Amino acid sequence: MAPFAILVFVLLILGIVLCERNKESESIRMRNAVFLAVSGVILTLFAALRAKSVGIDYQMYEQYFNAMREGGAGFLFSGENQYRVEWGYSLLNYLVSLVSGDIRMFMAVAALLIMGLTCLFIAKNSPSWWLSIFVFVSFGFYTNSLCFIRQSIATAIFLFAIPFLKQKKLLPYLGIVVLAASFHKALFVMVVLYFIAHIPVNWKSLTAYGVLTALVLIFSWPIFHFVTQFVYQYYATEEGLYYMQGRDWQTAFVPVVYMLVIVGLRRYLLRRDEKNVVLVNFSIYAGLLYIMTCKHFLFQRFGMLFFTAAILVIPEFLASIDMDREALKALQENSVVKKVKNKQERKKAALEERQKRAALVNQKYYYRYSVAAVVFIGLVYYFWILLQDRTLLLPYLTFFQQ
Repeated sequence: MAPFAILVFVLLILGIVLCERNKESESIRMRNAVFLAVSGVILTLFAALRAKSVGIDYQMYEQYFNAMREGGAGFLFSGENQYRVEWGYSLLNYLVSLVSGDIRMFMAVAALLIMGLTCLFIAKNSPSWWLSIFVFVSFGFYTNSLCFIRQSIATAIFLFAIPFLKQKKLLPYLGIVVLAASFHKALFVMVVLYFIAHIPVNWKSLTAYGVLTALVLIFSWPIFHFVTQFVYQYYATEEGLYYMQGRDWQTAFVPVVYMLVIVGLRRYLLRRDEKNVVLVNFSIYAGLLYIMTCKHFLFQRFGMLFFTAAILVIPEFLASIDMDREALKALQENSVVKKVKNKQERKKAALEERQKRAALVNQKYYYRYSVAAVVFIGLVYYFWILLQDRTLLLPYLTFFQQ
């Protein structure tokens, strides 16, 4: 476990030292860029250099890559190609096989693609680059990318659809969804998301979400048997029943706490941007799907699609708490007390200014406590995931050691 521990602590220390300290200085943009570049390289190399024993699905990906290498271009359209519908993933395997027949090359390209897209999304959309990277790693999204490569690439692509979803731009949103689904067809579910993501979060919608969740849990088996008549027939086999087994409550704990915090304090996100209702709904969908995971593991695959958006939601939420930092600076630099000539009015203005300054200072401390809470929960969750080792990531070895 030591390599994984070193990885997360290196990223955490780099983030605090380079990005969190002296946030108001002129060099912050450069320090953010350095952090994002360095962390992207570290995470790419860590994934690319891993041995074949690291990750439960490694052998499956190797078998498919070898089949593509041996089958050539004709295999892309062959009925034997199990991922023929997911043409993006098939094409990626084919293109890499033209360069090298070594599965390690494909894993390196996949790692570069996942981290490159994730870092680019963070750079374009996140208000706190280091927090996004920390959440990406500590909340298990990075370790998932070492196993669920198809879904991780698809999710990294889908992230770029979120800004278009917030702006209600249908065509570019659908275009990105289709591209993401070419790596994992589960992403087609995001087509429906376009029509529900802007639903206002209030007691009516929360009640509806709760009732729907209860109904799905009660009638999950009939729904499962009906759906697998048309899609995902593999899950209906005896082997596939593994996905219908439940997880323990600890699996859902952090996603549910995340949902409750974001929903309970959504006014901060909405004050920052009313379109952030999309991000609030993402947290709800993630939390509810992870609750369903306690009955059927299959729901976790869909829950992760929404939960991964936490790399944007959590920094947005923390930035919404910290958004009064500039207001405090302006208040300190442009005091109106001295500009008031009347003694009585000047006394009243001084009192109001002190109250406002105190409120803004408290806001700054709320931000710091919130960052500390995210770091603490993230580290606990990260090491809990590793100790469970459900995806066979331990021990971490490089291919030089195997």
